[in-house]
Amino acid sequence: MILELLLDVWALFSILNFGAVGDGKTDNTVAINQAIEKAASSKHHAIVEVPAGTYITGTIHMKSHVTLRLHSGAVLKGTDDLKAYEPLKPISDLSRYESGRGTVNANSAYDPVWSQSLIQMVGVGDAHITGQGTIDGSHVFNPNGEEHQRGPHTILIADSKFVTLNGIHIKRSSNYAILAYNIEYASFSKLRIDEGWDGIHIRGGRNVEIDDCELHTGDDGIAGGYWDHMKIRNCQINSSCNGIRMIQPSTNLLVEHCRFYGPGLYAHRTSGNKNSLAAISLEPGGWGPAPGRLDKITLRHLDIDQVNTPLSVTLSDDNRLGRLKISDVNARDITRMALSVKSWGSARSEKVTLKNVTMNFRGIDDPQLPAWFKDQPTSKWPVFPSYALYFRNVDRVDMRNVKCDFSGNEYREPIIYDNVKSHTEKRVHCKKMQSND
Repeated sequence: MILELLLDVWALFSILNFGAVGDGKTDNTVAINQAIEKAASSKHHAIVEVPAGTYITGTIHMKSHVTLRLHSGAVLKGTDDLKAYEPLKPISDLSRYESGRGTVNANSAYDPVWSQSLIQMVGVGDAHITGQGTIDGSHVFNPNGEEHQRGPHTILIADSKFVTLNGIHIKRSSNYAILAYNIEYASFSKLRIDEGWDGIHIRGGRNVEIDDCELHTGDDGIAGGYWDHMKIRNCQINSSCNGIRMIQPSTNLLVEHCRFYGPGLYAHRTSGNKNSLAAISLEPGGWGPAPGRLDKITLRHLDIDQVNTPLSVTLSDDNRLGRLKISDVNARDITRMALSVKSWGSARSEKVTLKNVTMNFRGIDDPQLPAWFKDQPTSKWPVFPSYALYFRNVDRVDMRNVKCDFSGNEYREPIIYDNVKSHTEKRVHCKKMQSND
């Protein structure tokens, strides 16, 4: 009786029963979608099983109340045939999330090339992809895609609630590993993402958690914006661009217990560089108009190693930053730039707090560098006029237990406050003399 009840609640469907063949050659698009359709028509939540094997496929459409479970040794591999990938068909207005208009990096959910994807979760609820298997985007080249090379995204989620991705390995994405629009109550946990461009890119997310993920990406690790109550925790992020890059304003963002480190394991997919830029970059408007307020942003318990800068905040004129709290950060061997919170126009940050922060920088051995900044516009600055901390257009900065030093020689001041209304320093110790190590 108990077994009958369990089978009634959890219906199981194997893609093999619908004609799928895991030989790495057969096109399984129809078989997999038929299995999902059948599962979605069952009375209760259903599981579609993907056994060990390599299954070539085009676009897969996930449905509500269905779990796609990839067993150990199972690989869903994107086909080389670009015609087998379907574009997103939006069911809500996604125009506010467009960016890069008029450039080779134009991103629009309405672009039938940009929005092609291997797996689509559109307008679904209670839908999940889980298991110990792999989704291989296979680096499909598209001369008509972004930058005249990028192919389909691996997983695209739009207008969906209560979705989870858990345990799977995503590799060789032809563009983003995960692209999401307008999602709520979503969880991304225990994922490993290798190669491709961005790892997890969310444009419009509410009550989203990214937890215990390991990312080695050829572009930004986690990116997007218009987030509200986003939590990024316990992640290992290795990127040949930025670890986290927020290009649209967000509120109630928490990043904690994460490690950021460079150089990138996989080269940047466009430039070929492996240099890791910012551990965290908050730059609304950096990739197209993104008006709005940032507030209640908390960054804590972070370990950072060999990146250009631990944190870069840059506001455009139609943004304002409320509260930013940074605490318990250990950053080593920062290769180029000070931690900065700034705008180059009129936008202001209200309150920035740093507590229990230790940072070590590579010095720049140039005695003439401090004087050089006096006659140069900010648009030509290769670095900041301070080596450790730079604040511009901030109402209040409070620092406690902050330590900054450098290796080699350095001639710039450690901290600069530019158009900052008030600041306090308690137990702030920063190295101020060049070293002769």
